[in-house]
Amino acid sequence: MNSLSLGFLYVVGVTWLLCEVCVSASGGNWTPLWLYLIGFIVMFAVLGCLPLSTKAIEIAGPIFAILIGVSILAYGFGAFGSGFMGGAIRSVGGLALVALGVIGFSYRKTEAH
Repeated sequence: MNSLSLGFLYVVGVTWLLCEVCVSASGGNWTPLWLYLIGFIVMFAVLGCLPLSTKAIEIAGPIFAILIGVSILAYGFGAFGSGFMGGAIRSVGGLALVALGVIGFSYRKTEAH
């Protein structure tokens, strides 16, 4: 997570997923919100609080991006039943975050910040 642009896109993905799980919670399904909160705590503990090596953190960032993208994809596939455009936008955003995670594995800087 040395790249500021990748970090910004991770935050966009986390925020988007939060919006999706909040809409689910408003419909009476609270399980995704609780799972999101647990994942959020684990993600930020790994990325910022636990004394892990730089290599472990550099591996964890893309893994979390892929998990966020897959979660948004799941919401995208579920949204195709109510309308094509909402499902398509969610699917494209989810695929973009999965691609971002894959790019994050290949994007390495040699120097530490």
